[in-house]
Amino acid sequence: MSESRRLDNYIQNLLDMTRLGHGELKIERDWINIDDICRSAVQRLNRYMPDVQVKFVLLTQPPLLFVHAALVEQGIFNILENAAKYTPDDNPVIVELSHTDKDCIIAIEDKGPGIPEGQREQIFDMFYVVADGDRKKQNTGMGLAICKGMIGAHGGSVKAMSGNSGKGTRFEIRLPLNVNTIEQETNQ
Repeated sequence: MSESRRLDNYIQNLLDMTRLGHGELKIERDWINIDDICRSAVQRLNRYMPDVQVKFVLLTQPPLLFVHAALVEQGIFNILENAAKYTPDDNPVIVELSHTDKDCIIAIEDKGPGIPEGQREQIFDMFYVVADGDRKKQNTGMGLAICKGMIGAHGGSVKAMSGNSGKGTRFEIRLPLNVNTIEQETNQ
């Protein structure tokens, strides 16, 4: 990633965190297919990191969500970018899309070194960076905090866990399907 693009991302992350922290991030929702949002985030990742492979899997029919598409896309992109940094070149980042009766689930899995269990909650804290050797200097520790804030503003959640094969990290984003639930959770 070029230095100017990295600086631009850093500034945008700072602005987003400031807006989230002060409750100034405006949530203008509309109905949109989550498949479109996910594919847009993947296309954006491919523009910045064209060598990264992404395997997109639809496990169920993609639902419509009542969300601010750009904010949800940014949250997904932040996790995709993180996964791309840690996935070895010969492995794809896996994106799985499914839903239950209550939630839409976007799972993003990498095949990197993984995150120690004791740090899986802390990685969503502002400026927290898992010790990762030389890569640490390019990691601001804001992307996952922003993701959690943006998804949380929609009544959703983000969780990190061990990858399905026991290797890497699997992030699960859950967004509510019920509009009444969304309005109740965001108005509290």
